[in-house]
Amino acid sequence: MDIAGLQQRLQAALGKQFTVGPLLGQGGFAVVFRARDHTLNRDVAVKVMDTAGAPSPMLADRFVREAQTIARLEHPHIVPIYEVGQTADLLYIMMRCVDGPSLRQLLGSSPNHRLSVRDAARVARQVADALAYAHAEGVVHRDVKPDNILLDKRGHVMVTDFGIAKAAQAATAAQLTTEGMILGTPQYMSPEQATGDPVDGRSDIYSLGIVLYQMLTGGPPFDGDSSAKIIALQISAEPPDVRRIRGDISPQLAAVLARMLAKDPASRYQTASEASRAVVDALPTAARDRVRPLRERLPSIALKSLMGLSAAGCLTTVAFLAGAAVVFWFVLSRPPRLAFRGAVAPDSLVQALVAQRVLAPGDTVQLAFQPGDRGDTTVFVVSARRVAVVTPHGARTYPRDSVAYTFSLHWKAGPDVRYVLILPGARRDTVYPEMSARGAWNLSLRVDGLLPADSLPKLRP
Repeated sequence: MDIAGLQQRLQAALGKQFTVGPLLGQGGFAVVFRARDHTLNRDVAVKVMDTAGAPSPMLADRFVREAQTIARLEHPHIVPIYEVGQTADLLYIMMRCVDGPSLRQLLGSSPNHRLSVRDAARVARQVADALAYAHAEGVVHRDVKPDNILLDKRGHVMVTDFGIAKAAQAATAAQLTTEGMILGTPQYMSPEQATGDPVDGRSDIYSLGIVLYQMLTGGPPFDGDSSAKIIALQISAEPPDVRRIRGDISPQLAAVLARMLAKDPASRYQTASEASRAVVDALPTAARDRVRPLRERLPSIALKSLMGLSAAGCLTTVAFLAGAAVVFWFVLSRPPRLAFRGAVAPDSLVQALVAQRVLAPGDTVQLAFQPGDRGDTTVFVVSARRVAVVTPHGARTYPRDSVAYTFSLHWKAGPDVRYVLILPGARRDTVYPEMSARGAWNLSLRVDGLLPADSLPKLRP
């Protein structure tokens, strides 16, 4: 492909409002350039296809219609499309330029080419939410893979190229038919997509399962030296047991992954919303959005210890750490937002917890935290009798004397106290350095984020 020539033709098509810049990426049917929009003073990404040899102008028109349908998608985890256009020999889609790595790049720079369990779950949950929205709008992605999953500079996940494979097929259908090509990436294809059968949203769920498997283990479950071999494995082979490859994956998350990767679409989650809820049920911290790339994580500057403590014994330590962090935060930044002081929680907080069946009547709230990152909806509650983690997807509660905690103090624009709730039977010797263990929940709890009285997340039915 003549990249320099294509760049010049795209510049001519976009006119003086834009300056076409460097190549961002190249796929099987299109290339992506960064361009500067001088009117709005922003960078955009432009995916362009060369249609000089397209068999029919009608197919190009169909591409534009398909792309216009995709452009109507508006979701926090979907890269927005600004413009769809065509010339005599070009088709292009202009979209937001996400300044961050793709998941492929992030995995390539991570140890063993994999993410922490909690980050992998957060990526999968956000992608599932994006898929759920798109499917409700009648759009199937058809090419869910690490290259099409981006992270912005805040660590939030954004999915791109929704339905672009279908639109590309519209523009190049005759050529693809004559060459016998299958659109998509074999390592991430569902069995029904690999065999050319009709696909729906459940195909995307399978592909997302492949991506989650890769994030957890360092590689997709099926690979080979030819597309034909990979497709044969997708159709008939079972993936290796993920927990044999990586021991800190909980049985609950492994079960979710296995269902996503079921060969029969009827055996998978039937909607991406179900898959999203299942991931959060298996690992509640997946409800958080922010993914922290491993290379960007700052080392602890104060305390990094692992202690298996009873809940009763830990509360004194928690109170000491929280008090010290509040002092640091007050002196070095701004006063913390305290929901309540002393031993008595507001009635509105207690009533909300009782209504959501997190708190039994007569029980008393002693600590209630929510993470400080914006958009986070996880809440950690310690009462006289119970310990609970509350998310919009549901709540898990445990007798207070049946759990233990570990904690560490980090610095992230102020003190950042992290607690890990360790469930009965969890392996406590594996919590650090990845802050995860079988049956453990990692909760990053900013001291300035004590739970406001009326902001508990609303549980889904």
